[in-house]
Amino acid sequence: MAYVFSLVLIELLIVAWIDFKTHKISNKWPLLNTALAVVFYLTFRDLYQFNWEIFIFPVGFIIIGFFLYLVKIMGAGDSKYLASLFLIIPLEFHLPYFEKLVLSTIITGAFLLTYRILKNGGKLKAYLINHYWEGVKVTLQSRFSYAPVIFLAWLILGLNIWR
Repeated sequence: MAYVFSLVLIELLIVAWIDFKTHKISNKWPLLNTALAVVFYLTFRDLYQFNWEIFIFPVGFIIIGFFLYLVKIMGAGDSKYLASLFLIIPLEFHLPYFEKLVLSTIITGAFLLTYRILKNGGKLKAYLINHYWEGVKVTLQSRFSYAPVIFLAWLILGLNIWR
């Protein structure tokens, strides 16, 4: 498991850095993950057993990610990347990693929301007093790169595995 964890960690670090700098995740990463999944399932049979359950999270991320993309909450690259990432994660770690992903998303979102409130407090107060809801929405709205959050979740999972 250590070699898979390390490989995913390196990939996530690279993708997080690229996403942070460009706000885009290239389609080459999901393609690479899909190819790696085929290699892993054929090579590491002790860690990877092929069955229908391995597709629950990937299909879920494609479906939910599509809707999140439509309402401009998540980028299309993020959902495609997450779906493909779950293909290279052994099945026994799908649920624990998903839990860490939710946790890291909540922590990051809360931090960014608090930062925006503190940074724009006076403006927000004026918008709230005047019931200018569009101004409140625009002021609090924050687009951020999601791949670093995915990376953070992987680090948290690793800390929990190797304690």
